[in-house]
Amino acid sequence: MEQKITDILNILNSKDSPSQREIAKEAGISLGLVNTLLKKCAKKGLIKIERLNSRNIKYILTPAGIKEKTKKTITYVKKSYQAIKEIEAEVLKLAARAEKEDKDLYLYSDEEEDEILDLVSLVLRENNLDFEIFTAEEELANINKEESLLLHWDPDLKVEHLEPVNIFI
Repeated sequence: MEQKITDILNILNSKDSPSQREIAKEAGISLGLVNTLLKKCAKKGLIKIERLNSRNIKYILTPAGIKEKTKKTITYVKKSYQAIKEIEAEVLKLAARAEKEDKDLYLYSDEEEDEILDLVSLVLRENNLDFEIFTAEEELANINKEESLLLHWDPDLKVEHLEPVNIFI
């Protein structure tokens, strides 16, 4: 719930007079929940509700709302950075295992835009480690189980002839 409030505060900070419907669409939550959360924010003093006319309302971030948004953003960035460091450590551990076992390193992602693939690739490149990327399950048929280590993050990936390693498990 707190993340949804943060999302609403961010939307109010970045848009000029968005409607509840626009906030709901951008935050990916129901219109009723937006209404409830806006009232909660007003009660906490994070926003000011200003009636423009009988049909239009303007939501304004208060200094307390800006401060709260900033604190929540900083907390989010810190948690995200820690998660990235944990992924980096796991990838390097698995890459060291591949090197020790004299195995080729492969990455698998079936998404066109994949931030995790970008991160894992960057970690491996920065450490001058060789790897190959596969983007279709059919391509995995060419990988020899004994000579490879396949890293992925797809909880549903099942490959008959391989034992893929999910970097999050």
